[in-house]
Amino acid sequence: MFEKDLCLVMSSSPHSPHTIIPKYIKPFTTVLDVGCNTGYLGKFLKQKKVITDGIDINEKALKDANKNYRKTFKRDLYLGKLSIPINKYDYITFIDVLEHLPRPDLVLKDSLKFLGKNSKTIISLPNIARIEIRIHLLLGKFNYTDGGILGEDHLRFFTKESGIKMIEESGLKVSKVIPTGLGHILRYFDTMTAFQFIFICEKK
Repeated sequence: MFEKDLCLVMSSSPHSPHTIIPKYIKPFTTVLDVGCNTGYLGKFLKQKKVITDGIDINEKALKDANKNYRKTFKRDLYLGKLSIPINKYDYITFIDVLEHLPRPDLVLKDSLKFLGKNSKTIISLPNIARIEIRIHLLLGKFNYTDGGILGEDHLRFFTKESGIKMIEESGLKVSKVIPTGLGHILRYFDTMTAFQFIFICEKK
């Protein structure tokens, strides 16, 4: 049976957002991790002397996150706002969380006030245009799964182009796009081979 708000663990794959994203966060900075779950990102960043705050709705997961985060906030992002005290962060991360929301654009717009002049937002979104999903659609199949790109808790679906469009319409500028999974290995045909796309963004 499908269970929402699972407690997650960090992927050890070098081609996962969990491994790629920390490389783009500099030491001795501050991070707001939106959808932090158990805090695997903050635990890793702590080794780089990064101060991390986290937001999640999963109270059980936040108990683990508290071990490595300066502050955590239990919030319902379905409301379209972060609803936390205003603070300026060097980075805001949205790792595989926006696809779970009915209006991810509203959350992104609200997050802008937490960015400093030279801050960056880092987002990962699953790629609905992967080759196997295209083939299934050609065969008339669109079946939800327990996890992955077609996870039952995914409310929004994105391609590389539609992800960029949503992000930039929310007030951010995409400066770099990184494919994950097979797309990260091959570096070719990423719109068909990437499991997710990571978007490195700046405030417009």
